[in-house]
This record gives sequence, C-alpha cells and structure tokens, in this order.
Amino acid sequence: MKIFFNETKYNRYSINSLIAALENKGLLDKFEFEIFNLDSKRIIKNESDLSVFCYSFCTPQLFAIKESIKRVREIYPEAVLIAGGPHPSGAPEDTLSLGFDYVIVGEGEKTFPELISNLKTTKIKNSVIKAEKVDMDKYPSWSDKYSRFFPIEITRGCPFACKFCQTSFLFGTKPRHRSIENIIIYVEKFFKSGKRDLRFITPNSLSYGSEDGKTIDLKKVEILLKSIRSISESIRIFFGTFPSELRPEHVTKDALDLIKGYIFNKTITIGAQSGSEKILEKINRGHTVDDVYNAVRNAVEMGFSVNVDFIFGLPEETEKDQIDTINFMEKITYLGNKNNISVKIHTHYFMPLPGTPLYSKKPSKLSRELTNYLSKLYNSRNIFGEWHKQRIYTEKLIYQN
Repeated sequence: MKIFFNETKYNRYSINSLIAALENKGLLDKFEFEIFNLDSKRIIKNESDLSVFCYSFCTPQLFAIKESIKRVREIYPEAVLIAGGPHPSGAPEDTLSLGFDYVIVGEGEKTFPELISNLKTTKIKNSVIKAEKVDMDKYPSWSDKYSRFFPIEITRGCPFACKFCQTSFLFGTKPRHRSIENIIIYVEKFFKSGKRDLRFITPNSLSYGSEDGKTIDLKKVEILLKSIRSISESIRIFFGTFPSELRPEHVTKDALDLIKGYIFNKTITIGAQSGSEKILEKINRGHTVDDVYNAVRNAVEMGFSVNVDFIFGLPEETEKDQIDTINFMEKITYLGNKNNISVKIHTHYFMPLPGTPLYSKKPSKLSRELTNYLSKLYNSRNIFGEWHKQRIYTEKLIYQN
C-alpha cells in the first residue's frame, strides 16, 4: 500500500500532524508514502497494490481539489480517497459526494491511523467518520523520521465561537493545552536540529494555560516562554504573530511587558474584524471597538508594530457600518503615524464557511467609500492582504458551485 499526501502552503501544518500520527503508531515503516501537490499537472502511476490519496483542505481550495480528484481518478480508478480538515469537517456529506471514499470529521490524529491500518480489510466505503477530540500530549507535534519541523501547536479550542470562524465548531469551546513538559520535548528537538525561529499554532497566544480561554493567565504564559528561553538564548521566539495571533482585550501593557522580554518579533497581530459595534455584536466577537483601539495604543506605546485584521462584506453590514470601520481604521493608523510606528490593516473578505452559523449567509455589498478608502491605504502602504482575490473566489463559490 502506498499513501499519497496532498500538501500545499495552506494545509502543510495539518499534513505534518497526520504524518506524525502515522509515525506515532509505527505505520510509516509499514507503508510507502509520498507527498504531492494538487497543482501538479502530472501524477505518476504507482505500481503498489493499493493507492491511498489523502486530502486535508479548507474552503478556498475546493475548486482545485475537484480538479485534483478528477486527475487522480483517471490514473487510479481503484484508489481510496480520504478527506479531512476544515471544509470536509464542516460539510462532510457534500465532500463525500465529490468522489471521496471516506471523510474524517474533526481531529484526525487518532482516527486517521486507525482507518489506514484497516484499509486493506475493510469493505465499507462512502463513509463519514466522526473523530474524537484528542489529548495533544499523546500525539507528536511533528515527524521525527522526516524532520518536518513546523510551528508547535500549543492550544486547541476557542471559547468565543465567532459566527464566521470554524475553530470553535471544529475543536470545541473549551481550550486544551499542550503541557509545558511536552512542548519542551519538541523545542529541544527543534533546537538540536539546528533550527532557531520558533513559532506556535494557537487561536490566541495569550490564552495559553487559561482554563476558560477568556481569562488570561500571565504566569502560565511566562513559564512557557521562560522554559523555552532556558534551552538556549539563541532561539528566536515568535509569539503573538501568525499563526499565533492575539485577541484585543488581552493586549494589556502588563501582557506586552511580559512577552517583550522573551520574544523576537517586533510586530504583533490583533484580530479586530470590524470597526462597527453592531457588527462585532452580530458576529459574536466578544470584544468592543474600544478594546481594539486600546490594544493598538498599548502595543504602539510599548514599541510594537501592529497588523490589525479586518473582514469586509460581513453579513448585515450596512454602508454606515462600513463608514464606521473606515473611521476606525483612520484612528488606529493615525496612532502609528503619530508615534512613527507601523500600524497596518490586514484585509480579508467574508467567505461563508461550512459548519459556522454564517454559512448560509451572503456577503454584504461593499460601498464605494470603503473600496476607495482601501485604495487610499494601498497608496500609503498601510494595508496588505488579499481581500479582492477572496471576494472573487467567494462569488464563484456562491454563484457557481
């Protein structure tokens, strides 16, 4: 049996976890495996008795996945195709209908190796498999055999359940944390391999160690960072920036003062999503516009550059809401300009994601004032992101899918 993993820049963290899970169960030594990219125009025929193609993907990859499945089926009509990840977990039956034999819903570390182990004997296909939530300490952060060093996932689950986001609906609202002891095992391996730039995967960096994910525990955060720093001063810790961003209400001066002594990055990323109080309430963000302003002000005063996430076209967003957002973006970029510190707007466009409360909703129309203002920001270089590409894709997803 040969296992093919479809890997792209969008799913490499997930694929890494699955390869590590197979290694943890001793399965990498039993089967061949190969990584391919769905953008590849040519898939080479494998002579193995059974070929298994594994896809983990998000909604923006959906159309490319359809094309990849078509090419695979032409070359391997008897292959087994397995899907997992955010889109399949949110829309399992629809994903199955694309041509997959199995769809794993949820966390795959336990369920995926079990399915692989049983593929040669199982007779059941066209099946949706609901995976159970896992204890992260029981599963490796990456594959030792293949030295696939990626950011260490330190927390799963988010208590806020924002209506546009899949995280809480995939992983639950109660945070689960990888223990300090377990994290240090992987940091030591990371350091011994010659790597120095260390990053983390978490819904919110400052929630590490928190029981509810809402009340931050700075003592736990400090123990985490201090423990890593004790391994070597040469490890460059990236914390509070992608893929471990920050909620605005947690960005206090005490928190920033604490992490500043340990981390390497001079820029932090804060999730705002809108400058309208009404929209923040409707999407269940759990923070206010003032929380975002205070977070940016605190960061700037502490010497941090800031990237602030906004989503345009959220459902029920009116022209007034968009004007409120424009005015708010003006206020926070002015904070940066006044202090000669970069404050940039990171742009996103609303995309309805399966499994979320807003999946059935369409984006709101963007006003001329908003699009003109975004152009102005591009001219001043106070903005980045791919909201326009996301808008085109979302329209295709809604009207052509």
